[in-house]
Amino acid sequence: MKILLLEDDPIIAEQIRDYFELFNHRVDCFDNGERLLETANPAYYDVMLLDINTPGLNGLEVLKTFRELSVETPAIFITAMSDLEHLKAAYRTGCNDYVRKPFDIEELELRIEHLVKGSGSRRIPVSEHYSFDMKNETLYHGDREVPLSPRERRLLYLLLKHRGHTVSKETIKSYLWEDQEVCDNTLRTTLKKLRNKLEENFIENLRGIGYRIHA
Repeated sequence: MKILLLEDDPIIAEQIRDYFELFNHRVDCFDNGERLLETANPAYYDVMLLDINTPGLNGLEVLKTFRELSVETPAIFITAMSDLEHLKAAYRTGCNDYVRKPFDIEELELRIEHLVKGSGSRRIPVSEHYSFDMKNETLYHGDREVPLSPRERRLLYLLLKHRGHTVSKETIKSYLWEDQEVCDNTLRTTLKKLRNKLEENFIENLRGIGYRIHA
């Protein structure tokens, strides 16, 4: 799982990063909302954790900008603001959950898992014969599981998370290979291996731009 964190308190940011990285999740931290908007691609992340009161732009302004750009990545506000007005403003802006400081890190983990993966199976139709479990990242042909590599699973998860929208090649490469430098041929090879396991080609290639699965 990849987490985008906006938090200007270095102690809280370190606590969150250290905890989730113990479980092999990636946490990219920003302490300034304006810098986050200039640098981060929200489509790369599974969830955003946003403090409200931050330098540059506050968390409400950051999320408002993302939502106006049709970014649907789930967002949780983590804030010391406990009054009802800030709570209302957060949900009006488009957040999915709201956690008040101080918080228990394991409770935050549960909220993230429920928000990102849901409870129980989240098996959704992909095409006439295929379905995909978004929680377990498992592809099915009818009731038969299709054996996929971890990278192929993550690729399908990313495309289905943004279903109906084109996901750029750069976003896919960054999501699948993180800090490794890979060329377009490496991505094409991964797509080819995946398609060779499918009886239907439901992944559309927009040449020179990226890939998508139709809504």
